[in-house]
Amino acid sequence: MLDSFIYSLNIIAPIFIMVLLGVLMKRKKFITDGFVAICDKLVFKLSLPALLFVDIVTADAGDTLDVGLIIFCVVGVTVSFVVPSLIVPIFIKDNAKRGAFIQGVYRPNSAILGITLATNMFGEAGAATISMVLPFVVVLFNIYAVIILSIFAPEDVRLSPGALIKRIGKTIVTNPLIIAIVLAMLWKLTGLELPLLASRSLGYLANMAMPLALISLGANFTVESLKGRVGLAILSSSCKTIVVPICAVAAGIALGFRGIGLGVIFILFSGPAAVSSYIMAKEMKSDYELASQILLISTLMSLFTIFAGIFLLKEAALI
Repeated sequence: MLDSFIYSLNIIAPIFIMVLLGVLMKRKKFITDGFVAICDKLVFKLSLPALLFVDIVTADAGDTLDVGLIIFCVVGVTVSFVVPSLIVPIFIKDNAKRGAFIQGVYRPNSAILGITLATNMFGEAGAATISMVLPFVVVLFNIYAVIILSIFAPEDVRLSPGALIKRIGKTIVTNPLIIAIVLAMLWKLTGLELPLLASRSLGYLANMAMPLALISLGANFTVESLKGRVGLAILSSSCKTIVVPICAVAAGIALGFRGIGLGVIFILFSGPAAVSSYIMAKEMKSDYELASQILLISTLMSLFTIFAGIFLLKEAALI
């Protein structure tokens, strides 16, 4: 039990420390809102795409391309989107809150925290495995977000079927993460190694992704942001960090996933709400304040629920 506790602590503690560092740096005015905004852009548009590109290009496809795992994750993401989309409108009558709530339940921060957790848990093999799954689920996250936020959007911004398809297409082809993933997979098909100049330059960018993203995540946290709508935010966050991962991991165990595969399933479905869920909610006139609260609360909850999940899976010798 002690070994499992130390293993779990070594995975979560560095993430917690970096987030806490972001909180303290912002409160001490060591960093500003402008710096945080630039960090977010740098991570999303350069560092994180570089990290995904390097992980995919350098991965051993024979060891990491698990078709069964990819299918499981695609189906799991779809189920975690469809089920709340059917249930939530029964209990929540405000359209703006419906879209933000549902997006908070199904859309995790898989790119930023996912790769960090996979690396901490399984080393390079974990990062490579989750990088092979991300191309498929990131596309789904974006498609489902556009659909649900459009369905529950105010009349003046609700999209027609044609406009919805066009918006989905634009969201996919302009997403830096998706572009990086596609380019990496195309490069991998060539069978060529990256030139040293390119690999080192991309490596420098990639190495900035996780610390900057986690510091920015902490810097964005304010107690004032938790005022109002807290009940719905806690409910959505609980579904995201407790209900969804329990269901996904239980299904994964029943289907025979173990080790890195089961770990990736847990990581993918246990993460907090995605930062981009707040940005998209604001852009499409959903309840972005609720989306912001879900982001903050689910992030805080996930530090404890992910620790507990890793500990239990390790103690049961499933990972």
